[in-house]
Amino acid sequence: MEDSQNTGTVTKDESFQILQKVEDMMNYAYPLIKKWSIADKYAIGNDLMACMKNMLRLSVDIREKYYKKTTLGDFDRENKTLQEFIKVAYDLKILKGMSSYKEWTKRSEEIGRMIGGFINTVNGTNSGSENTATQKQKSSGYGSSRYKRH
Repeated sequence: MEDSQNTGTVTKDESFQILQKVEDMMNYAYPLIKKWSIADKYAIGNDLMACMKNMLRLSVDIREKYYKKTTLGDFDRENKTLQEFIKVAYDLKILKGMSSYKEWTKRSEEIGRMIGGFINTVNGTNSGSENTATQKQKSSGYGSSRYKRH
């Protein structure tokens, strides 16, 4: 087994976990979407399923090592798009119940954290390090004094 922290690559086990999480999320979401009215299925259900299908394809690419940094970025964007569609569906009362919204969002956020870790691994940055925007903000001093007590 390769050591993903030293080589800058994602191991087969790590990529299998994200594939499994995407499959689990699809298995959770499909029965929910299936219960929606025909109009709602066409209005937003197809978009939600398309995002998840794209995520599934990209996670297979990641598992099989057919990826570049752009593949990981595409996956991250698909997941963020999915989160927005979930929010819209909930706001429009298509996705009924706060528990369904929270569960679906929780699953998507977990996948987001995993792909963020993969991106950090491939980029060779520490998983505990802060993102570049936060580092720049801290180094410039902008915004850091806003909430300090004097």
